[in-house]
Amino acid sequence: MSNHRTQKAETRVLLLQLLAYSFWTIVLAQSVQGMRCKVPYEKVQEDYCYFVADEQPLHTSFHNFCYQDKRTSRVCLDSEEEMHFLAQHLYELGFSNGTQFWSAGHRWPGDNRFYWNYFGRARAMNYSNWAAEEPTPRMGLNCLILTLKSGQLVMSSESCYTRAVDICEQSLNDTDSRPVIH
Repeated sequence: MSNHRTQKAETRVLLLQLLAYSFWTIVLAQSVQGMRCKVPYEKVQEDYCYFVADEQPLHTSFHNFCYQDKRTSRVCLDSEEEMHFLAQHLYELGFSNGTQFWSAGHRWPGDNRFYWNYFGRARAMNYSNWAAEEPTPRMGLNCLILTLKSGQLVMSSESCYTRAVDICEQSLNDTDSRPVIH
């Protein structure tokens, strides 16, 4: 009889181990899945995925494909490394030097500083790659355009009515603690 009880206890232990293994498999699978890009975004860098809406350049900054259609943000370049990764990705997609892209960069009337408009909240720019004599202090040029040039994305202040291609960004970094200004 004690042999039968031992066998039942061993079976219970095996079932509990199998249950624990199944639980951790599901938890780990979900955390790995959380690090995937949404379709049709492409992972270009460790923490970022991008979608380039290249069908038709947008007439103005005010029709924001990323916010309205994809529920994500336009691209915010946070480092020279990110800028180079994204520029290389755009070349690989077939874009050529001189192509202009919308970013999340914007300034408000009366303020000469540009900010990243990150999901409707202003965030300080901790990296910039401005073209010569940019940003211009001239008001009316309140949107930040990225221009593909010689392996880089060069920043310039442009009219928000400039035709440009949208680049949407999805962050895979769940601990996005970048400070919001406005």
